[in-house]
Amino acid sequence: MFKYKKLIINIIIFIILLFSLIFSFNYLYNNAKPCYNETSNNVKLPIIMYHHISKSNARLNDFTISPEQFEKDMLYLKEKGYNTISVKQLLDYVYNNTPLPNNPIMITFDDGHESFYEYIYPMLKQYDLKAVLSIVGSFTDTYTKNEDHNINYSYLTWQQVNELSDSGYVEIGNHTYDLHSMDKGRKGCSKNNGEDIEQYKNILTKDVMKLEDEILNYTGANSKIFTYPFGRYTKETKEIIKDLGFSVIFNCAQIINVIDKNNPDFLYNLGRFNRPNGMSSEEFFKNILD
Repeated sequence: MFKYKKLIINIIIFIILLFSLIFSFNYLYNNAKPCYNETSNNVKLPIIMYHHISKSNARLNDFTISPEQFEKDMLYLKEKGYNTISVKQLLDYVYNNTPLPNNPIMITFDDGHESFYEYIYPMLKQYDLKAVLSIVGSFTDTYTKNEDHNINYSYLTWQQVNELSDSGYVEIGNHTYDLHSMDKGRKGCSKNNGEDIEQYKNILTKDVMKLEDEILNYTGANSKIFTYPFGRYTKETKEIIKDLGFSVIFNCAQIINVIDKNNPDFLYNLGRFNRPNGMSSEEFFKNILD
């Protein structure tokens, strides 16, 4: 009889220990932080590419969404635990080992539409978000001189660019001075067939540095962020841009970037996902976020 009692007691103790282990495991698993690891050399970084913002349904397309949809995107990212980061934070992580927030993501806007200032800038401040805005120098010069503020087509002025740069929410990128075109004898900033490499280098350098000098003059900041117009470039382009002192290059390859401290050259091949109209936040992000 005593043996049976002892056996029952041992079984009860075993069951209690087993349930304790299961509970402890579940607690640790459910309360674990997201997958980001400060010591990891391979952190995933999705980058989203936006362009124009409009309240007119007739103007919405693959490169224009409504301000309401952008707000839904940002709230969806916050709900999923993602944190917007700046290029400076990315560079500090790669070169200085400064920790990134959990689940980093980057928000970029191309071209420098005034709709960014009208609709996006207030939301960045409201929700404490960071964004990269790559401007076209000739567009900004034109609308600074003309002061045409039709939000359907206008571009930022230098006064607005300076305010955005000083805000702490927006980094200004270089989208070329006047190579944002497909019908002026060149496709974006790519090299033409048969073009002499030195001639191409001189043309690209002159254009890109003209805008870089203007950004420094009007904002007091060196952008060191370059964005290919239309994602068009050739094999020589990257090295020329690197030699001009830029720290990152954005392209239009729809891939999730992997931050590898052991190979910082990835900074010159940062892919981005274009955000079109006609999809909910859930639909757009379902194949991008983990």
